[in-house]
Amino acid sequence: MSANKKPRKAYRPRPVSAETMTIAKHYAAKPAAEDRHEVLGVLRTAIKALRQGVATEHQWSIVSGSLTVAKAIEARGIVRGLAEHFTAAEKVLQDIYDRALRMGQGRWLRVTLYFNELDVLDAFFDLHKFQVNQLGRAEFLAAIDAAQKHTIAQGHTATLETTHTDERLAA
Repeated sequence: MSANKKPRKAYRPRPVSAETMTIAKHYAAKPAAEDRHEVLGVLRTAIKALRQGVATEHQWSIVSGSLTVAKAIEARGIVRGLAEHFTAAEKVLQDIYDRALRMGQGRWLRVTLYFNELDVLDAFFDLHKFQVNQLGRAEFLAAIDAAQKHTIAQGHTATLETTHTDERLAA
């Protein structure tokens, strides 16, 4: 072993320029009102089409995906006590899907809803609207991620619904 080994340099942490409080405030804040209205507007349109009996399979999947997000919010413990309502809504959506495929003989056929299905979908929309208004930005994003992971784990495809104005801005 040699005697003239160089000594180690002292550890000096590099300065970090991230504004931690600004980032924390960004994620703790509630989503902007227009963002909440956009998310709920897509859901409202899809439920309206289901109510009128003119919904496509895509619109049914929007409602079903929103239900998955609502169940993820419930599972995370942020807004609790709505699980039974979401289970009822899930059963109604599955009944609508099965009936649409049965009547169309394997293809989606637009169906008319029964009065109890209309009531359950209205209650689901009101409860999900309440949930979204209670969440912070980070909680909402975490719930969407959890819902996407759950959907993918079941072997389905998860897609993000955007409006046409967003697509024009991106192009």
